[in-house]
Amino acid sequence: MTEALRLRVLDLSRYAPGPFCTLILAALGAEVIKIEAPPSGDPLRELDPEAFERLNAGKKSIVLDLKHDYGKVTLRRLAKDADVLVEGFRPGVMSRLGLDYESLMKEAPRLVYLSLTGYGQEGPYRDRAGHDVNYMAAAGALRGVGNPLAIQVADVAGGGLFGAVAALSAILARGPAGSGRHLDLSMHHGVLSMMLLPSGKASAHLSGSFPNYAIYRTRDGGALSVGALEPKFWEAFCSGIDKPGLVNRMLDSEAVAEVARVIAERDLAFWEEKFSRIDACVEPLHRTETAHLHPQAVHRSAGPGFSLPFLDGAKAADLGRAPRLGEHGIEFGVNLAEA
Repeated sequence: MTEALRLRVLDLSRYAPGPFCTLILAALGAEVIKIEAPPSGDPLRELDPEAFERLNAGKKSIVLDLKHDYGKVTLRRLAKDADVLVEGFRPGVMSRLGLDYESLMKEAPRLVYLSLTGYGQEGPYRDRAGHDVNYMAAAGALRGVGNPLAIQVADVAGGGLFGAVAALSAILARGPAGSGRHLDLSMHHGVLSMMLLPSGKASAHLSGSFPNYAIYRTRDGGALSVGALEPKFWEAFCSGIDKPGLVNRMLDSEAVAEVARVIAERDLAFWEEKFSRIDACVEPLHRTETAHLHPQAVHRSAGPGFSLPFLDGAKAADLGRAPRLGEHGIEFGVNLAEA
């Protein structure tokens, strides 16, 4: 692992996007202070305790009511010594509290202030409520999908991951004597930026329109992913299902149904064993709750447990447990009676 970041991060965010951003910073060595609202703190604590534990490993927690003067004064004091502040409130909320970037920069000119929202600080959708599935839908990322994905792409990648990259970039640009800046990140925009092949031939190839790149159901209700984009892989796949006559129909959309019928004649275990010996870009769909048992995941120490790919095999849990609500108030001079 690289040398630890010597940064202090104030995390006012909740649920997943902002906390994933600050988890990355914590994993890199930053001190992350999670600022939670009374009486219950981050709603994810009760909604999904396991997810909360993963997203907030190694962080510290204080309780502040930012609607009251004491909370505002304390946040301003903490911001003077902070490098990054992450907030995920709707546009305008921090301004009404007098805690927006323009207000804090007067006393904390080196602060990198990250606002992470669904649609950004400006534009016709700035005040529109949403969640991951909505941002994905608006970005055109759910083509051919009948249900929400098991992974929150907009929250985690479009929001948290890009947020960490933006914050670190701003820190580097700031340098030893420079000033901070306000970063306006939109999860919807983040997903749009990942839509590198939005139209034309490539999009059709990757959306399940053709038989060589699709998901097929097996007899026992399992599913097989086929990503045989190159002719050599498609030829190997056709050989594997004993349908050499399909080799010349790689871009024939009507062949999808024919392949589906063949795959549906056997159980998933049959196809999994068969294609383990054939280099054809074929993999079974693993259940979300057991994907950590995949042999490659186990080999790379990616499970069980929760890890980040840049931790050199270490688990995120090695950062320490998630903090109890308000556990570090005394450390940061918070008067619990006033907070």
